[in-house]
Amino acid sequence: MSEKEKIAKKIKEIVEQFMSEPQLKAHMLMAIEQHMKESDLLFGRLAYLHYDLFSTQGNHSTYIAAAIELIVLAGDLLDDVVDQDRFEDTAIPLHIAIGFLLLGQQAIANVSIPSNKKLKALSYVTSCLLQSVHGQQLDVACDVQTEAEYIKMVEKKSGSLVAMACVIGALLAGKEDIATLETYARYIGIAAQIDNDLDALYNWDKKADIQAKKKSLPILYMLESKNDNLWKQYFNNDIDYDRMYVQKEKALQQMEQEGAFYYAKVMSQIYKEKALQEIEKLDVDDAYKSALKTFI
Repeated sequence: MSEKEKIAKKIKEIVEQFMSEPQLKAHMLMAIEQHMKESDLLFGRLAYLHYDLFSTQGNHSTYIAAAIELIVLAGDLLDDVVDQDRFEDTAIPLHIAIGFLLLGQQAIANVSIPSNKKLKALSYVTSCLLQSVHGQQLDVACDVQTEAEYIKMVEKKSGSLVAMACVIGALLAGKEDIATLETYARYIGIAAQIDNDLDALYNWDKKADIQAKKKSLPILYMLESKNDNLWKQYFNNDIDYDRMYVQKEKALQQMEQEGAFYYAKVMSQIYKEKALQEIEKLDVDDAYKSALKTFI
């Protein structure tokens, strides 16, 4: 059984153990199956690796990984509800998301580890989730105007969640100094969000980001261009979404010609390189460093 399959199995066991309402439990198990098809459970696997990396006793890696993956899955569902990407009826997804969020924290509280470590971990989870909510709100409000503001927003929105996965595994293992872990985790999160935003442009029809006028790095680049372009016209409300959509091939072509895609890819690579440099500072076996680098 692969690491991913072990984590997924544990997630289902936690749902079976704590959820008593049959219909909600069935919806949650279906959501987990769907998540398994769409995700490599990166957050859970990061938590698994970091617990394994710093733990000297107890085999709780899979349980901790499942707890983190439940919390992240809750965030994904809430994000889809806010973006109106997938659901017509929002009541059930909201109940599922709230259930996953609480289950993840309940699972951390139940793991057989000294209470002082669990309290630190749960406090860190709350801190990261609050940061992520702030970042999500900045993104939804489309209030980002500059590259610096965008980086700050994605650090809160995504970097905080990667930090949560890495640091919770370490805290529960008894690791006290988490500064380096937080730094490379946030860099990984920033790079991943830049890549996700690029993916949203390449998959225009599958995402609501452009219709919602979210400002990713390539779009900010186009808005700063000296040349007139469709992105400026759309974001200045000179044309509506329908007129923008029928010209989407031209809009993407303009991005390519102006170098907006290249710019975003370079920025993503810069943050990946920063993460790699921080990982090298860890005083751990090279095999762990190599395993960690596979997440970048």
